[in-house]
Amino acid sequence: MEDTGKLNAETLKIQGLIDRYLKGRPSDNNSAVRDLHLDEDSLAAFVEGNLNQREARPMISHLVDCSFCRHITAELVQLDLAFEGTNAVNPIVENHEPSKVSAVLSGLLSRIFGTSDGAVFAHNEKDEEKKEELAKDLEKED
Repeated sequence: MEDTGKLNAETLKIQGLIDRYLKGRPSDNNSAVRDLHLDEDSLAAFVEGNLNQREARPMISHLVDCSFCRHITAELVQLDLAFEGTNAVNPIVENHEPSKVSAVLSGLLSRIFGTSDGAVFAHNEKDEEKKEELAKDLEKED
């Protein structure tokens, strides 16, 4: 009889340990835990392999339980593999002397509004027309 009492006490201890473990573990019914997902930066670091084992362990545990994060991680891996074959575009920087602010601004304005050559030319035409009119007026006065 004493063995059954000892066995029941040990069984109760084990059940208590299991109950505490299960209560401490997030359940699928808990909506607050379900709404918590890994952030984009953490997932990107995990996919790129930039995490050490200590940092990756909780993420792996979360990925085992969370199908949403697992799906996003799979998509990131596929995206990473798709871009693996492409070369990164490195801009070519020409070595030249810094230009004046006015030259930079006129270059920007010409890109935005188009070249201003026509406007300057039209402006010059009007000035010439005015000069011609003044010359005609002066001739009439003489």
